[in-house]
Amino acid sequence: MSAADVIGPDLEARVSRVLGRPVRDLAPMPGGHSGITLVGETEASRKVVVKVAAPGRPAVGRHDVMRQVRAMSAAAPYVPVPDVLAVEEGEQPLAVLSFERGVATEPAIDETGAELPGDLVSARFEAAASLLAALHRVPVEEVGDAPTVTPADELAQFARIGRAGEPDFVEAAEQAADVLGRDVPGPWRTGLVHGDYRLGNILFDGTSAVAIVDWEIWNVGDPRVDLGWMATFASTEPFPGIARTDVELPGPEAVVRSYAAAVGAAVPDADWFLRLGAFRMGAMMSHNLKRHRTGRHVDPYQEKLPPTIERLLALASGQR
Repeated sequence: MSAADVIGPDLEARVSRVLGRPVRDLAPMPGGHSGITLVGETEASRKVVVKVAAPGRPAVGRHDVMRQVRAMSAAAPYVPVPDVLAVEEGEQPLAVLSFERGVATEPAIDETGAELPGDLVSARFEAAASLLAALHRVPVEEVGDAPTVTPADELAQFARIGRAGEPDFVEAAEQAADVLGRDVPGPWRTGLVHGDYRLGNILFDGTSAVAIVDWEIWNVGDPRVDLGWMATFASTEPFPGIARTDVELPGPEAVVRSYAAAVGAAVPDADWFLRLGAFRMGAMMSHNLKRHRTGRHVDPYQEKLPPTIERLLALASGQR
């Protein structure tokens, strides 16, 4: 179900009632969102963001709006996030959030053509690394009773996704999972893990971070998962065929160094988490390519991805 499918007078009336003032012109929010995300206007043309569960479906996973609110509320004293203005539970939970102005750009694979000078990109990665260290200081008890997801759990989850992905890449995904499974790191720290932490999910005003957005897949786990994921996007090397050729990126090792400086400690087994980041991306892209080719979600852009999927899975296997 798309965001457009849930919009109607009844939803606008409900949002207005929950917020306590009129909200009009609800529309799908531009950009990629794994859950249903809308934007509307209140008085004086002020915008708000509405997160709402899909009607008729269990409010779980990306539709678990209250779970997202819980993470943002816990993180708010430590890092910039949208303000939670109002919530309503029930059969179709919804949350009204502040609309934060800024741009969220993933430089390595940005398709907008926006000018991205190297000093701006480096400064944003530096800011994001410091912000990530602050996020990982959130006391995990603040998010309530949440199970701890270990690195082995993360690997197992994406191994399943890789095995169910595009048949052309199943063997490579299985090989990468096997290689990663041979030396799963031991515990380091436990923290609030965003799950999709990267520049593309941080709104910036210049080099200043305005808000971390898209909290659909957070968990309590090993902070190095977030670090490895963000660092995957710090180079164009993993993205042949779709990467911008005119951007200068700091590289994964620089991101790890910035994060280590921000937390005040060396990051053990960082290379394994860099390979895990590549594996996560490769498995998800393979899954999306299969959905496209089987007609479940047709998107011609997916046909650009095979060289990138191949490279990501090779990096996950330790190939350079």
